[in-house]
Amino acid sequence: MNLPEALLHLNPQAPIPLYLQLKEAMLQVLHSGVWPEGKPLPSERELSEGLSISRATVRQAIHELELEGWLERKQGRGTFPRPAKVEQPLARVTGFSENMRLAGIEPSTRLLSARLEPAPAHLLKAMRLRPGAVVAVITRLRLADGEPLMLERAHLNYALTPGLLGHDLSGSLYDLLTHTYRLRFARGEESIQAVKAEPWLAKALGIPRGAVVLFTRRTVTTDTGAVLEHTERYGRADRCSFRVNLEGDNTQITLRDSS
Repeated sequence: MNLPEALLHLNPQAPIPLYLQLKEAMLQVLHSGVWPEGKPLPSERELSEGLSISRATVRQAIHELELEGWLERKQGRGTFPRPAKVEQPLARVTGFSENMRLAGIEPSTRLLSARLEPAPAHLLKAMRLRPGAVVAVITRLRLADGEPLMLERAHLNYALTPGLLGHDLSGSLYDLLTHTYRLRFARGEESIQAVKAEPWLAKALGIPRGAVVLFTRRTVTTDTGAVLEHTERYGRADRCSFRVNLEGDNTQITLRDSS
């Protein structure tokens, strides 16, 4: 069988382990689109024989690409490329729908619940609210091309968004907030943490229990200095990635030991 050119330059004499060379070469092929979604990759045997390397080497390279979310093994059908990861920039305040459309993906939303409640203590602090302040709590499942991608729970300052629950909440909240409520976002702060999916979350996202998800917290402030939003999101780690632009001393990265 004819194999992609990028796979034909492995060097057993190089200091880099052969499985890592193969992994990087396969990743290059995946990025090029030579192996499209929905079409199985060559089998372990075909790769082993075509490249004159051991099946153990092929298996290890494929296993690492599976762990990193680039490949998916389907019982009885073979190994397939996973859909491209959705990249979300952290340098500016953007919504899910905008990010999806920029990536050429059709976004959709499943509204799970929407209610008003007094802000709990931790939100009073995070959103700089007074005791008794009311927030709108909107829980939604976000989908990319019809596939569950992210579960989000948004807490919105109801003093800034009166009547919010009377609007269609299945679209872009940021479009609603900017066009209907005429709110302008001045700044945002977002944190990211890798956590394991509990059973309820795994069911919602269609992933195995205990699978790693990216948990983010975002707080957005308007141009008047009021905190508008505090949102928590659980994104599938095999489909989501984040990009940070580093400029001098303007970016802060905090390492925390959660053990």
